[in-house]
Amino acid sequence: MFSFGPDRHTARIAGEYFVNTIRAMRGAESVSRYAPLPEAEKFRVEYWSLEQAKLTRASKPKPLAARIALVTGAGSGIGKAIAEALAQEGACVIIADLDLDKANAVAAEIGSADVAVAVSVDTRDEEKIARMVDDAVLAFGGVDLVVNNAGLALSAALVDTSAADWDLLHDVMARGSFLTSRQATKVMLAQAMGGDIIYVASKNAVVAGPTNIAYSATKAHQAHQVRLLAAELGAFGIRVNGINPDGIVQGSGLFSKGWGAERALIYGVEEKDLGAYYGKRSLLGLEVVPQDVALAVLAITCGQLSKTTGAQFPVDSGVAAAFLR
Repeated sequence: MFSFGPDRHTARIAGEYFVNTIRAMRGAESVSRYAPLPEAEKFRVEYWSLEQAKLTRASKPKPLAARIALVTGAGSGIGKAIAEALAQEGACVIIADLDLDKANAVAAEIGSADVAVAVSVDTRDEEKIARMVDDAVLAFGGVDLVVNNAGLALSAALVDTSAADWDLLHDVMARGSFLTSRQATKVMLAQAMGGDIIYVASKNAVVAGPTNIAYSATKAHQAHQVRLLAAELGAFGIRVNGINPDGIVQGSGLFSKGWGAERALIYGVEEKDLGAYYGKRSLLGLEVVPQDVALAVLAITCGQLSKTTGAQFPVDSGVAAAFLR
C-alpha cells in the first residue's frame, strides 16, 4: 500500500483509514460476503451538503505543501529560522545539525514528527551525509528542497592562518555543501520531479576584507558551486540559487563562538554592538537578522521565482562593495 497527501499527517491518516477498511472487508468475508454501501447511502452518511459547505470554506493550500526540505546547520541561527519558515509554509522539514540535542529542540518547537524530524550530521563526513539524506527519504519519502547552511568561521591574518584552519572551513562548507548537494541530487533525479538547492553563502563571497582569507575563500567557492550546479541541473528541473547575507549576529551560533569578538576587535566596536555596526554601515542602515534570510529562501522556493536559477541574492541591507558585476 502507498498512501500520500499534502503532508505526512494526512498521508498517515489516509493509510490508517484504508487499513481499517481492509479489516472490515476481512471481517465481512469471514462470515459472509463484503459489499460496499450504495452510493445514495454514502451520500446520506456523509451529509453531502455539509461536506460541500466545508469545501467552499477550505483554505488555500500552503505553497510548500507536500515538499520535503532538508536544512543543514538548522540547530540555531539562520538554519533554525529557515527550517521554521519552510514548515510554516507547509513543508516537511529535516533538521540536520552537528549537535543532535539542538536539532531535536528545534524539531520539537516546530511540531510533531509528521512535520519535523531531527538528524545528526557532520558535513565533513561523506558517510554521515549519505545517512542524513537516507534518513530524510525514510522519514518523509523523498527530498525536494535542500538548504546548504551548515558552517563555522575563523578570523585570522594570512600569516596566522594555519593549513588546518583552511582545511576545516573548506571541509565543512565547500566540500560539505558539495557532498550534500550531490547526495540529494541523486534522490531528486530518481524522483524526476525537479527540486531546489540553495546555498547560504555570504557577502564575503564577493567582498574582499582583511584577516578573513579562509572563510571568505570558502564562501566564494560555495557561490561558484551555485553557478556550476545551476548550469548542470537545469535540464532536470532542479534550480540552484545562493543567498549572500551580511554578518548576522542575533541568534547566531557562529558569532557566539569567538567570531563575533574577533570581528568586533577588528572594527573597533563592542561585541554587543556588532550587529548594529553591520547595519549602520549598509545603504539602508538596517541590521540583518536570521528571519531575513528565511524570507529570501521562501521567495525562491514558494513559486514567485520559479524561472530563476543560478542567481545570488544579497540579504545585506545594501553593501555596495557586494554588488554583483
